[in-house]
Amino acid sequence: MINFNDLKEIIPMIIIAVSALITLLMSVYVRKSGMPVYMFTALSVLAALVFSGFNVNRDVIIIGEMIRISAFANAFAMVALLSVLISVIASKDYLEKLGINYGEYYSIMMFALLAMLIMIYANDLLMIFLGLETMSVCFYVLTGLLRKRAKSNESAMKYFLLGAFMTGFLLYGMSLIYGVTGYTNITKILTSFAAIRTPIFLTGIALFMIGFFFKIGIFPFQMWIPDVYEGAPTIVSGMMSTAGKIAAVGTLSPVIIMMNLAEYKILFSVLATLTMLYGNIVALSQTNIKRLLAYSSVASAGYILVGITAMEDFSMKGISFYLLAYVFMQLGAFIVVSVFETSSDDGNDFRNVSFDDYKGLAKRSPVLAVALSVFLLSLAGIPPFAGFWGKYYIFFAAIKADLLWLSVIAILLSVLSVYYYLKVIVYMWFKDHDSETSMVAIRPLSYAAIMISLAGTLLFGLYPDLFFTFFKFLMK
Repeated sequence: MINFNDLKEIIPMIIIAVSALITLLMSVYVRKSGMPVYMFTALSVLAALVFSGFNVNRDVIIIGEMIRISAFANAFAMVALLSVLISVIASKDYLEKLGINYGEYYSIMMFALLAMLIMIYANDLLMIFLGLETMSVCFYVLTGLLRKRAKSNESAMKYFLLGAFMTGFLLYGMSLIYGVTGYTNITKILTSFAAIRTPIFLTGIALFMIGFFFKIGIFPFQMWIPDVYEGAPTIVSGMMSTAGKIAAVGTLSPVIIMMNLAEYKILFSVLATLTMLYGNIVALSQTNIKRLLAYSSVASAGYILVGITAMEDFSMKGISFYLLAYVFMQLGAFIVVSVFETSSDDGNDFRNVSFDDYKGLAKRSPVLAVALSVFLLSLAGIPPFAGFWGKYYIFFAAIKADLLWLSVIAILLSVLSVYYYLKVIVYMWFKDHDSETSMVAIRPLSYAAIMISLAGTLLFGLYPDLFFTFFKFLMK
């Protein structure tokens, strides 16, 4: 039975759900709906973010035990909301440049955000499945938004087919968990977990995790990421690599850490190592900036899995902060790429996405060059940027969990990543373009999104305690 008090606890979800429906209706019935829908979407996400901050430290189970509002869930939800808000701010300029600034884009993004919140706050396997599949369907559509481009269609189809295949693993894992425990409620499963550590149950957990490892980009389920990120609209790629990953990590990591699956610790360590190794090694040979950021995203998934592998309370501190930093630096980098990127003459491909195109960017647009340099250095883990502290907290959690060897490998591979990030910076600052090129114009909304990302990268790099001061439960 749902009562009014329950509804008060999920005001952010209600705001996003209602806004998703309204934006859909506006896109149908309002002529030239691009600007009205854009403004309404941005204000709705901002309102949901504000309301989420009112009950940061709440911990209640509501709506028939289907939803759990917890301190950690609130942290992940707010970071996901922040990611989508920045994406929305940057979207209008980019979509207008491509000629696809239609209201349904914002409606689909809002439905995807609602699905993310459902996943993060879910206290039942069925709710998790509902959220994950709704988010996935929205991502398939957004990936193929440039429907006249063959590469975009190919990316959407590849994402859809692999995603549908992975859903089978997820559902079979859920069925095994339910068959052993008799529950789909996560709280009840965790309560009875100690008494049912049977091979069938652990197999179910493994299959369940495979579905999420696919979304996060853990080796060997990462093969879709470079092609999908390259073919999708760049703003969509940035949103999927941040908000989508946050939703998956925010759903999976608390469950794994609370279960303390010692049986999987070695397996997780190996997967984390292979993911970091694959992402960083393959990134060395890239010449396309979008594919470089895609492989960087794979490497970041490996760093996050290092924190999950530690399986202790401090892990959540590191993962939470890293995801916040990741929103600013990864999404900021994608927004810079979206500003500089143009369409080919026939409109069937992207231009200005190769390293050679970035030669001399510092002369054509010092703002873009400085911003991208900061984002790349932060992704590399160079102080004093937020990415350094994100990696520090994750690696320190692994050391506390007696995984020193894993931390050493992660640190060494993080150092390796400096090479391919610096390669882009060298192209921008120390090489001249082969032909005469004009200055790069930055439209106001894109400029605002870049400045927000830049401010977050610098602010939380210089004052990392601000995050933990707000989320006081992470200080424990």
